[in-house]
Amino acid sequence: MAEKEWDGHPLGGAAVVAVTGMKIGTALEGTAGVLRIEYGKEPTLKKREAKQFLMNAKQVRELSKKMADLADRLEANQAAPGKVN
Repeated sequence: MAEKEWDGHPLGGAAVVAVTGMKIGTALEGTAGVLRIEYGKEPTLKKREAKQFLMNAKQVRELSKKMADLADRLEANQAAPGKVN
């Protein structure tokens, strides 16, 4: 994750927050998808927020493929600790 587009953390590395939930739906009379991602604002997860994203079908498919690829990598890393894909 060394890409320049990532927001940085003051102590180094990428700034991240924990996802605590997600929901999907449709908008614009069913012609667009909506993804709601809920996340913790601080480490105890007591304070939470959410962002909602509007996407067309192509974007939904692209996100779905990228997330499936990420899941495959994570599962491979769990099966072979110490070898990061």
